[in-house]
Amino acid sequence: MSTKSTTTAQGACLSVPPPAEGKAALPARRARPQKRLWWRSPSLWALVGTLGILLIFVYGTQKILGTDPAKGSAAVVTRNPSPGLDGIIALQVPPDQLSVGDCLQGFKSALEPVTIVTCVTAHNAQMIGSFEITEDVFPGPEQMLSRSESLCKSITLDPGSSLDSTWSYHFSRPSLGTWKTGDRKVACFLALNEGTVQDSLLPSDAAGISS
Repeated sequence: MSTKSTTTAQGACLSVPPPAEGKAALPARRARPQKRLWWRSPSLWALVGTLGILLIFVYGTQKILGTDPAKGSAAVVTRNPSPGLDGIIALQVPPDQLSVGDCLQGFKSALEPVTIVTCVTAHNAQMIGSFEITEDVFPGPEQMLSRSESLCKSITLDPGSSLDSTWSYHFSRPSLGTWKTGDRKVACFLALNEGTVQDSLLPSDAAGISS
């Protein structure tokens, strides 16, 4: 390694070492790519967000239009053609699957599922009639209520039936919402306020009435 000499003011020579060499810069290292977790991928979360928005849109549309699949038509309940000693023909029957003349056990309202039994089995209600409204325009809730009541009370009952003030008329009728979906049916029921009976309120040849 060489050195440089320099002369001082007194003429003495001093040995001056050369400047220290700096460390050479290390070659740049490529950044090692980190292993990205799949669940932290931005594209994955973008897809999840898009699907979420789509589901919300579809669910909201179904609610607005009344097409919620969870509230679709119930499965048809099978009737027992040869009921046993308990007289049960079918359990938990939706109102739209009832027929004129059905004697009903555990009846509470015209809009709730009910048990169909033979009319010689103790029951507290009976479907006594059914009407189809033929008008094209919904008449309004008050007029529909009044007309439905009049139609149900016009049904001829068995003269021998023990009908008195302990019985009440119940009926289902179209609302403005169901009218828009094609509902035109009025279903008529008579139900005991208390207790049960073991016979039919209708004549033996009774049939559904349409109007």
